[in-house]
Amino acid sequence: MVLDDVLLALLGGRDSSAWELMQRHGEIFGSARRMDIVRVMAAVTRLERSGFLRVDAAVPARMSSGNRRTCSLTAAGRQRQRAWLCDLTPDVSIEDVYVRGMLAVESADEATFEAFIRSGLAVTRARMHALADDAAGAAAVTRAKDAFERETVRALALWLHQLPDHRYPRSAAG
Repeated sequence: MVLDDVLLALLGGRDSSAWELMQRHGEIFGSARRMDIVRVMAAVTRLERSGFLRVDAAVPARMSSGNRRTCSLTAAGRQRQRAWLCDLTPDVSIEDVYVRGMLAVESADEATFEAFIRSGLAVTRARMHALADDAAGAAAVTRAKDAFERETVRALALWLHQLPDHRYPRSAAG
């Protein structure tokens, strides 16, 4: 998972400073996945140079809070954000689906969120079928590992089905 894509996903919900992005990431994922501001600032610079986000000059209301400049998605950034959230490959890790799901709940527009759910469920269904097919002639240890992965994928599919219930209602403006 790339920090750049995580930041673009976070910006889908609202424009934010690099500091606010770091704070929101911490609120979503806790201290175990903490990001430092230096990495966030480097990623913001990369994304701005690549045309995925725009960094505005500090606004007077923010001057007292450290002269923080606001980052916002460009059209290209919104397109990349949607692609990263929704274009899940069959080999995507369960952890990666979880991270994208948490970001989609927080920041994705309704269409992107629904596309993520469809894509996530399609990937989990395909993985469940593949695991069921592989279990037939496998050794005992492999069967045990496959059983664990099947249960993990089944739990992920259940979580994806329930994820829409955990989204805040959004206004038509976003």
